[in-house]
This record gives sequence, C-alpha cells and structure tokens, in this order.
Amino acid sequence: MPLIRPLKRLARPVIARLHLRVVYWAREVTDRRLDNLEVQLAAARSELDGLERYIPLILNAIQSENATIRADARPEERLVELAQEVLERFQFVRNELFYELRYGNHERQPEVGLEPRVLNPAKLDGARGDLRLNLGCGHVVHPGYINVDARPLDDVDVVADVRDLPFEPESVSEIYSAHLLEHFPVEELKRTVLPHWVSRLTPGGRLVSVVPDATTMIAEYAAGRFSFDDLREVTFGDQEYEGDFHYNMFTTESLSTLLEDAGFEHVAVTTIGRRNGVCYEMEIVGRKPEPADRPT
Repeated sequence: MPLIRPLKRLARPVIARLHLRVVYWAREVTDRRLDNLEVQLAAARSELDGLERYIPLILNAIQSENATIRADARPEERLVELAQEVLERFQFVRNELFYELRYGNHERQPEVGLEPRVLNPAKLDGARGDLRLNLGCGHVVHPGYINVDARPLDDVDVVADVRDLPFEPESVSEIYSAHLLEHFPVEELKRTVLPHWVSRLTPGGRLVSVVPDATTMIAEYAAGRFSFDDLREVTFGDQEYEGDFHYNMFTTESLSTLLEDAGFEHVAVTTIGRRNGVCYEMEIVGRKPEPADRPT
C-alpha cells in the first residue's frame, strides 16, 4: 500500500502546529522587543509569508521520502524522523527571524553615533608594520599595544566600536581582548564580531582572548568556595554603565568551537582557573590561516 497518503495525513497536523508556534513567536517578538511596531510587524509578516511558501517544500520532501523508505522500516518511525527534521528546519527559520528583527534594522551600539577617533596618532604611526590591538581595554592599557575602547579614558589610543575598527583589512598582527567577548550575544559574535576581527588580522595573525572561566566558577560555587554574589557579578557584569552588561559565558569547549567556526586555526586554551579579582578566568589563542603555498 502506498505510504504517501497516510504520511501526509499524519504530517499535516504536525506542520500546522509548528506553523502556529512560529506565529506565536512572531507575535512575541512584535509585542516585547520591537521599538517601531509598524516596521517590525511588516518584517514579521514578510517572514511568515516566507514560511507559508516553505511548507509546500516540506510536503514535497515528505513525498519524496516515500521512494526511499526502507522495506524493514515502520512508517510511524519514519514519520517521527520526518517530524523531527521539520522541527529543526522551523527552529532554523525562527533563529533567523529573531536575529534579523534584533540586529537587522538597529544594531546595539555602545554609544549612539560612535565615530572612530585616533587620540594618540604618534603611537599609531610608530606601530605600522607590527600593529597589535588591545580591544575593550578600559582602564587596563598595555604599552606595547594600540589600546582601543568605546570610551575616551586615560591612555586610550583609539576610540572605536570593536565591531567597526578603523584599521585596514589584514593590517593587524595581533588582537588581544580581556573580558570583552562575554559582552556580546553568541549570534553577534558568530556573525559580526569575530568575522570582523578575522578580516583585520594579517594571514597568520594571532588572537589572544581572556574570558571568565564558567566551568571553574560553577565548580567553586558548588563546592561552597565561591559566593553567589561573586558568581552573579561575574556572570552578568557590574552593570555600572551601558556597555558593562554580560550576554554570554564560556567553557573551554564552547569557546574553542566558536573560534574554530569563525575561521581560526591552532586554537588552544593556555590558561584555566586563573584568579583575577573575584573572577576565575581562562585564556585562549588562535591564528588566522595563512594562504596555501602556491605551486611554483
């Protein structure tokens, strides 16, 4: 007996429920997160129209599966597999919808209208040929680096958004960042921050990043050696000014994967569990790949 009709009958309620869930997600976005309701509703409707067009493709995929179902496979088992695949596809669309509505029309900026400014041109000129950046330096500046921050603090050399660095592509030999990556959501790191840094590094250029060590702090808290107040402060930031909020936390595995997915190679964790004030931190390094040797 052909399986396509019962499969389609069983699949349609699943797809209908998933479609309804997407509608609820879009409503939640428009109700809670949007500043300009009319513009964002139009964006949500556009996304939903795309989902409407996507459903026939899913049904076609289900129909094509009829020709490849194994003789020894039970139809209901295959239907569960197909429903899971459909759910994964809708989850992907949902993530794209949320990202576009969150960042597509208005990016989160540390300061409104922040324009890059060189505060120490002599130091910048002297660093040509070996340009090393200390990004998000705050008050902790490094003499051998161009110290970059969104605020014109003492000894800051360049005021800039770390997502829009005023340096030429492939002109930076090293990027150092201490307690900066946790200030960005994971999707912004994947799509904006890390790709921008990779573009500025020279081939073979190095990234060195220090972040809170979530694994160590959670273990210390569970053992009663790390207070809840300290854990909360390190997890969510001091929250003393606009850019002082944390949106992320990392383990050695999660951060290594994040950097490798961004295009870094030879990624290695060099330090874990190092105490820095109330924080336990870890350090990780990676390099931008060099172009393959061309045959002579």
